[in-house]
Amino acid sequence: MGNDGGSIPKRDDLVRTKKKRSREDDKDRVRQLWSFCALSKQPLRQPVVSCPLGKLYNKEAVISYLLNPPSSSETSPFGSDGLLVASHIRSLKDVTTLRLTPNPALPNASDQQDEAAHLGGSHESNPPAQFVCPISLREMNGSVKFMYRKPCGCVMSEAALKEMRRGQEKKGEADQRELTDEQVCPVDGERSDKPEEWVTLNPKEDELETMKLAWEAKKLREKEGKKKAKVAKRKGGAGEANGDELAKAKKQKTDKNGLTTATVAPAVKAGASIPHLQATLAAKLAEQKKQQSPAIASLYRDKNQDDTRDKDGRSTWMTRGAYARF
Repeated sequence: MGNDGGSIPKRDDLVRTKKKRSREDDKDRVRQLWSFCALSKQPLRQPVVSCPLGKLYNKEAVISYLLNPPSSSETSPFGSDGLLVASHIRSLKDVTTLRLTPNPALPNASDQQDEAAHLGGSHESNPPAQFVCPISLREMNGSVKFMYRKPCGCVMSEAALKEMRRGQEKKGEADQRELTDEQVCPVDGERSDKPEEWVTLNPKEDELETMKLAWEAKKLREKEGKKKAKVAKRKGGAGEANGDELAKAKKQKTDKNGLTTATVAPAVKAGASIPHLQATLAAKLAEQKKQQSPAIASLYRDKNQDDTRDKDGRSTWMTRGAYARF
């Protein structure tokens, strides 16, 4: 640049841009997702469980996390990292135990355990995976998309699932039968009353965000359902109590004077004789007189029983005592 015959720097030499991630880093990241527990960072060992977001965990690590969560007063074995990874797991009901198919390339279980133990220190570019698809025998190492079925937990590759569904549809069309029975697991043949649900293992970023939103919406629906059930239960109990009160209220009625009378059958029945009607009405009038207040009852006393009346019975309550004033 100083006319000294040197090289002229270009923009790439002067402006620093974001470095591209190397392929080796991508391989290590994929290997960590499919071979190590997302919570404890230890090699995967059966039993292996998965959450609704498709992450893989050792079941022992999940139990340890639930017993000592980061929010408790006790020290969590996973620290704050456990809260970032598994904060959406509240109980063992939120995870599904996976039915994994061991890799036949590893002769026996001891070799699988040794392979899992040495995964962290292995320098092989493509170490064998612990588990494979039970249909296509493709290794579960991130090269192809794997899914598990709820609630049975059977794991298989997406390509094998599509191929099986396609074969069932062709067979159903040829035999003129039902095309696909989605209540039967294609791996173990187990039938479930619930509709099948397939969850992607270790999904990509865009699919992971969709799964998070679906999981949050599901938990919100469950929470609202529990609230509605509680309200309905409370209303049901209150309804029974109100029903008892209404039944008692129907048995008793209160008149304007504050006197409570029990509801009885009609006093006069159709087809009754005249003497019977007279006796019934007389009894009813006598019952009403008993319920009258003393002040009102004094207005209708018999002249022979009332000392304040004259012998001729012409004295009333309006002229009572008028002749005694003079």
